[in-house]
Amino acid sequence: MRKMMLAAMTILLLVFSAAPVQAGYNELRVMTDGKGAVVYTGSTGKKQAGILYNGYVTSLSLEDENGLYSCWLTRDITVWVDQEKAQDGWPEEHWQMTMEAQNAYPCQMFVAEVTQQEAPVYTSPSHKHLSATHAKGTLLRVCGEFGDDYFVEGWHGDGFIPKEAVGHYAPLTRAQLYDSNYGLEGLETCRVYTDGFSLAVSGSATGYSDEDPWVVKDGQEVTVLRRLDGWAQLAGGGFIENRFLTSSGDHTIRYATVSSSKVLNRLNVRWDADKDSGVAVKLFSGAQVQVPCHTEEWAAVYVTGAEKSEKITGSAMMEYLVFDDTPVQDGCVKVRLKETVYSGNGGSSYYSTWTGTPLPAGTEMTVIGVEGRYNMEWDDGDRFLCRTEDGRIITVWNGEGVLEPLDGSGITVRTNTSVRFREKPHKEAKALRTLSSGTKVEILLRGEGWTMVQYKDQVGYVMSRYLNFP
Repeated sequence: MRKMMLAAMTILLLVFSAAPVQAGYNELRVMTDGKGAVVYTGSTGKKQAGILYNGYVTSLSLEDENGLYSCWLTRDITVWVDQEKAQDGWPEEHWQMTMEAQNAYPCQMFVAEVTQQEAPVYTSPSHKHLSATHAKGTLLRVCGEFGDDYFVEGWHGDGFIPKEAVGHYAPLTRAQLYDSNYGLEGLETCRVYTDGFSLAVSGSATGYSDEDPWVVKDGQEVTVLRRLDGWAQLAGGGFIENRFLTSSGDHTIRYATVSSSKVLNRLNVRWDADKDSGVAVKLFSGAQVQVPCHTEEWAAVYVTGAEKSEKITGSAMMEYLVFDDTPVQDGCVKVRLKETVYSGNGGSSYYSTWTGTPLPAGTEMTVIGVEGRYNMEWDDGDRFLCRTEDGRIITVWNGEGVLEPLDGSGITVRTNTSVRFREKPHKEAKALRTLSSGTKVEILLRGEGWTMVQYKDQVGYVMSRYLNFP
């Protein structure tokens, strides 16, 4: 979906571009008098990989090699293209080209209908890494062909699907290419019913997908492209169960639970389904998440709450999630505010020195995670992800030590070097004492940058990197 949005923005950028190739960026909009643009497996141009159809829009590398530019299609395949040949119907002064003139050039992209149950989508036509399976009847946008596979891109993830698994459903004009309705008319509009909570949308009606589409809220209106077996395919991306589109019936949202072998461990929820991807949030064992879709290794993870609450989305490894009633260790920490904090960022984050809506001292909540990677250069305290008693998901910045755990953990660790024991979680805070290497302290609230600990009768903070966590 992110790439789809990039492609849509590309159309706007082209209006103001003065030439097909510029030093700052290169956009490719396939426009030829033939079938489309031939793409190659390498910069030598010796081996053809496939064809991108007329109408396809994407971004190219900044510099050419042997006259060809590299073009990223999925995480497992990059192809090379001759930009001039791929845009031979696009005049140099193309900002003057109207949509009517663009439609004069052929557009081979079309809407396909999946004709097989659990039709596979791969990240590459050769590697065959399975990224999704689609239910029979699902509609997909076809952007090219690579041997026996079609290249599909857009609202439901990018990839390659066998030609034998789909049928031609409807052509697309250039004006319809990035229409979330796929150019279809007479579609039904429905209201979403979730009893007040946000609902994570699946990337597939089979539940097997590594795509991370979006979230819908209670009362939101959506347009339905297709009614499938128990599911609805939505315009704009994703699938939800039909039961959430009726006012009566079961609106229960199913959750998975983060599970860890050690109570102090945290689960890395990454921005993408890749171990090298950045971390969006580290969730404590026992935290509940929505998992609308998953593959064998990765799950799309959503931390959601009541209306207007923040959501964290990303990907986590399946092995650390429990989908039944199996008991797990609870590493979440119940806390209360020592002082009033104030909202910012649209009301989803709170800090002691901001000026928005107050969250009063004494408010109780549960810490379920810590956001992102801590940067010691900023030294602004950890950002804890919390679930309030009324079900909201909020972020509390703990730069002034505003969170107070209600109970001790009973877990002790040792310092790995001589370290300052400070009154608050920042470098300039008052040092209560210096703890020698090997000193035992009780963990109260583990953060990414700072950890609240108790030493004898004193409560304070130690930099997390100086503690030997089990």
